[in-house]
Amino acid sequence: MNKPAPPTKNPQPSAQRSRQNPNDSPRLGLGFVVFFGSLLGTLLGLAADFNDAADTFERFRSLAYPELCIVGSNTILGDGITMASDWAHAFDDRADVRITVRGIGSVRGVEEAVNGGCVHVLAMSEPMTDRQYEALTNAGISLQCAAEIGYDVIAFVTDIQNRAGSILERNLAAILTGRIVNWAQISSGNPQAIRLFARPGSGTTEYVLLNVAHYADPDITDDQYFPPDTDYTSCASNDDCLDQTLATPGSLYWVSTAWMRTQPEQYLRVMPILQGDEAAINPLSENVNLDEYPSSLIRPLYLYVLGGERIDDRSEALGQSFLRFVRSVPGQVILEQYHFYTFFAKPREVDVVLPPGFEPLSDGRQSICLGA
Repeated sequence: MNKPAPPTKNPQPSAQRSRQNPNDSPRLGLGFVVFFGSLLGTLLGLAADFNDAADTFERFRSLAYPELCIVGSNTILGDGITMASDWAHAFDDRADVRITVRGIGSVRGVEEAVNGGCVHVLAMSEPMTDRQYEALTNAGISLQCAAEIGYDVIAFVTDIQNRAGSILERNLAAILTGRIVNWAQISSGNPQAIRLFARPGSGTTEYVLLNVAHYADPDITDDQYFPPDTDYTSCASNDDCLDQTLATPGSLYWVSTAWMRTQPEQYLRVMPILQGDEAAINPLSENVNLDEYPSSLIRPLYLYVLGGERIDDRSEALGQSFLRFVRSVPGQVILEQYHFYTFFAKPREVDVVLPPGFEPLSDGRQSICLGA
């Protein structure tokens, strides 16, 4: 007969096992500290190597891909309009290039080029003046290409509560030069001072002062920028100018209609400019006949490709290619998407003013670039 197995005894833990030795708690040994420090040093070294590699790659990229700096008119390059960015992306698909776009104003763009800044393509929303041309020449900069790339329409806006219905073109010049200072002088029952807003250094401001106000010297100094005896208030940007215009009774401000289309329609009070007794034209409407709009408020937009000893030959060649692209059908399609008008259909009675050497040829063709 088999005897049952004896019961298994559960051993009782000894007092030594039941008490935890305080010296057995987890701790960072010296070896671990040394290992962690070594690992950290390796990671920092890799990071430094990575930064060096990134710098090396950027230097290699700058050698492999030349830079193209497009600088100038806010109307063309900035002010909430991404037209130039779209051009740059489309052009970059055709050429390996690093493109920089800076909208700082037409006047400031010329100054930047004269002072040695990175400017390969100069964008201007008014014709280059003789003085600006001479300043570039004296700085060792030559014009390799010059052409109009399209047309812009300028409109005047006022505060929403203004009761004046329209302004005759001849009265507009008097307003801008201080000969008319109150709305009652052109609109009965509207006794209110006229407050003018403008952006010094803006190509739009330069254009209106010269071509609408007929203020003879567009290259005046900052302390006598506006016509004397006029009530102008300087503002820093189109956004700033529009804010002040809407907040100031009796205000008047001029701006590109392409930019105006980026703003909420309910905040815009366009002041029609009439040449005579014709019906008022809203320049923000989709089907504006430019031949019926005052020609003094239609301006060509220009691109100039710069050359000279300070400008790399590759950047100059890319600048010429960029100008030709902008004047091509794909470039003009982009321009129209932002409510500018193509140079293919030149408005009647609008003059295109180009520097010496770029005048139209006898057969009507235009010499875009020297030697081309």
